[in-house]
Amino acid sequence: MKKTSLLIAYLLLSGCGTDEKVEPEEKVTTYIEQRNGIAYEKKSKKPFTGVFEGYYRNGYKKAEIHFKNGRQHGSAKMWYNNGQLSNDANFYEGKLDGFASEWFSDGTKGKDRIFRDGKLTGSLD
Repeated sequence: MKKTSLLIAYLLLSGCGTDEKVEPEEKVTTYIEQRNGIAYEKKSKKPFTGVFEGYYRNGYKKAEIHFKNGRQHGSAKMWYNNGQLSNDANFYEGKLDGFASEWFSDGTKGKDRIFRDGKLTGSLD
């Protein structure tokens, strides 16, 4: 599940929170940036609450991540550029909590894991 956390961090830190013009290959619904581990809507002083969505150039969704008070909270989903779901995880106050599932780009099911308070507690594979 480190892949999910790293990918989410990549989305938050790359391009989405810079002052540079966003390349036409991808788009986002909300520009957020991280400050001291908390997500903020760009140029805002209030921690971000809402849904961050990112899209590939081809129009397929890349990510849908829910935030509450600047931390991941609720569902976090990632997709491959072919539209196939890649990762589906749940977060509670910024920590993995509950089921986290992975798929390969061809749709084959990968690993299913269970987290509690950010710690791996079980695996279903």
